[in-house]
Amino acid sequence: MTEPTHYRRNLPHRQPENGVFNISFRLEGSLPKEVVIRLKSEYEQNKKELSKTISDAKLLNEAVRKERILYYGKFDELLDNASFGPTYLGQADIGQLVFDSFVHWHKEGRYKLINVTIMPNHVHTILYKIQKPLFRILQSIKTYTGTEANLILDRVGEKFWMQESYDHLIRNRDELGHWIRYNLNNPVKPGLCNHWSDWKLSFLHPEFETYAP
Repeated sequence: MTEPTHYRRNLPHRQPENGVFNISFRLEGSLPKEVVIRLKSEYEQNKKELSKTISDAKLLNEAVRKERILYYGKFDELLDNASFGPTYLGQADIGQLVFDSFVHWHKEGRYKLINVTIMPNHVHTILYKIQKPLFRILQSIKTYTGTEANLILDRVGEKFWMQESYDHLIRNRDELGHWIRYNLNNPVKPGLCNHWSDWKLSFLHPEFETYAP
């Protein structure tokens, strides 16, 4: 049976054959529930307002896309501060486990890895030439790393990752450069390191070094 190129969680997703995706996902419990609910409510309300004021479908889609990026940025800023919830990925062996898993599956040919940056409570990555539906790839990564991390933490059976992930289809080279720089600078913004290259749990494929900050 052929896997679908469209799938749905809370939002519809499209996976073009040669799509390049910026992806982020976080630890279970890494943000307060009330904050998540508030941000989602604001996002949905802003989308409704846009649909009332913009009649052109193409312009509306672009406005909603920008709104979703702003929505993502609000989440990420809160996660960068890491002032709430677990920070298991900041534990050296667990952070390395997740980092090594991304690199391993790149070498195995499941996807091409442009970038991965492991933060204390969330992950940023850019993938392309993805060989299976994106949600299957993420499901595999989360299942394996979550199980192994829980063994290290002696918390078997507990949820490690949030089920939902953020994924953004990158449309051109300018966007690609933006997201590479955004991800690499993620540990720099909260003062975890002085330069992205100092962060041990960041990888940038040599073919894309010209996009580095």
